[in-house]
Amino acid sequence: MAAAGIANKKFMLQGVSPMVVKVTTVTTGDWINLAGIPGILGGIFEVTSSTANTAPGAATWEYGVALSTAAYATVTTTSIVIDGANANATYTRQVPFYAKCKSGEIILVEADSAPEAATATWTVRRGCLGTTPTAIADNDYFTIMNQIVLASTPVGNLTGVVFPMPTDPGSNMFA
Repeated sequence: MAAAGIANKKFMLQGVSPMVVKVTTVTTGDWINLAGIPGILGGIFEVTSSTANTAPGAATWEYGVALSTAAYATVTTTSIVIDGANANATYTRQVPFYAKCKSGEIILVEADSAPEAATATWTVRRGCLGTTPTAIADNDYFTIMNQIVLASTPVGNLTGVVFPMPTDPGSNMFA
């Protein structure tokens, strides 16, 4: 079995510098909202000290996730309802943020009617960063690109390096 080659080498992060993030977790499973950063493209977090008897090392994390409701959204819809069918949808969200749709489209959430609730209505800008707007169906998921959920990290201090996405939603990351 052979590995597949990279088909699209157009992705560029010119002028993007990694950012160092330092946080203190209060409970296992805490989350981090990167206020002022609409999204990140990955990152590495390390436990630097812990109140638990845990040696320093890598911290596991994932992006926050929300689900759309039964309301079908066309490619031009700018108001999307999310529901709390996923546990991560209950984590407080901080606008503006990018959300990546199941289809690969990236939207910019400019307003969130209930940022601390599992059910809310988002006001969005479609087809950001050079992606193409697509229809959104019931239970399509959105990856919240500026929210990090610490999966099973012990309580204590974390240091991380993240790669911020462009703040201009009209930028074409895939040019």
